[in-house]
Amino acid sequence: MENTLVKGQIQSLITDLCIQPVIKEDSNIITLSGNELADISLKLSKYIRQELPIDQLLDKTVRMLGEAGIAERVLLFQIDKKGTKSLLSNYWESPYIPKFNPVGFELDLQDSSLFKLFHLNTNHTLQIEDFTKYLALPNYLFRNKLKALFLKLRTKSLLITTGSTDNIRVALNLQFCTRDVIWSNEIEKVFQSVIDQLAVAIEQYSEKRKKELLQKNIIQLQESAIREQEELFRQFASDVHDLPCSIIPNLKKAINDKDFKECEKLVDELHKNLRQLINEYVIPDINLLGFIGTMYQFVNGFKKSFKGKVSVELPDEEITLSQRNAVELFKVVKEWFCNIEKHSEATEVSFTIKILNENYFLLSIQDNGKGFDVNNTKNLGYGILNLERRLRAIKSKFEIKSEMNKGAMLNIQAPVN
Repeated sequence: MENTLVKGQIQSLITDLCIQPVIKEDSNIITLSGNELADISLKLSKYIRQELPIDQLLDKTVRMLGEAGIAERVLLFQIDKKGTKSLLSNYWESPYIPKFNPVGFELDLQDSSLFKLFHLNTNHTLQIEDFTKYLALPNYLFRNKLKALFLKLRTKSLLITTGSTDNIRVALNLQFCTRDVIWSNEIEKVFQSVIDQLAVAIEQYSEKRKKELLQKNIIQLQESAIREQEELFRQFASDVHDLPCSIIPNLKKAINDKDFKECEKLVDELHKNLRQLINEYVIPDINLLGFIGTMYQFVNGFKKSFKGKVSVELPDEEITLSQRNAVELFKVVKEWFCNIEKHSEATEVSFTIKILNENYFLLSIQDNGKGFDVNNTKNLGYGILNLERRLRAIKSKFEIKSEMNKGAMLNIQAPVN
């Protein structure tokens, strides 16, 4: 027995499979009239105009085709972009034919010899009447895979019509199990029109869905920006109240007492606090300086106001980040340095950025201050929680290490764009 198809047999097989429709006089399926076929097209156009959800549109269409009486089982397959998998998404079958379980039913188009021959990139129809005659072919692999396919579907004959757009490919499969097959050129044309319209409808729905999701994301970002702005205003009001405003009463008293030495001291302190607030709430133009340049400038500014030692280690090459990721990381770094200056009582701070590989870099901040209990979430405040939220939003891994009187460390593994 031969193990391969002989030369020229594939072409003859394709020609034989793509037979012309044959109307059989003894068939007990009544052929559809021109009016009935026109009614199918009109109903489909109506469903599409209603802008139904795509699942409802496909279900209604498959049911309509089945109940028209043209076949005993109607299956709609959606084909992946590579043309290798064909997933059954919608189906209808008569109540009197053998059942099969359609859940998760999928055809591997590369594994099935039949579908390897059937080019799904083009819109056309393939018909097979009485597949048993093809089981006599000499190729053992082809014969058994084809037989397994038909046994799985429990069918004797089938018609496949494909439709496609630039991004969508679908196949409509009519199966005949217990009756003789009846086709006509008019039926074939109507079903080609149906599948072409469904392919277009699926693509339009997909594009519409993308636009809706984009609009939803824009709205969410706007709402998030508003919430963040409101939180920023509240934090700014709190900081102004805690720092500059707390100095003003003492300054007024020193002026009334004509204690000019105390006045000078309080003015210097007020100036320092105002500069600190400006540094906390103003974000530099990261696009202008680059991420590494922005970090360098910020840490240099921190050095001028910090009374202890600050060591910095930065890479020579620039790190490319999206504007959003760069801004979020800058806010995290600034928040951490502000906490060091306000609360840590540290005398030494180190800041390091190290490129791990082409996909990730490591950013570390360490101090020798009084530290805090990382397990005591009640005392961490909104600053740490906000820091964690920002880092999760830009898909960065992080760890916070600290013990009482042993300093604190923040490590961030961030992705490179």
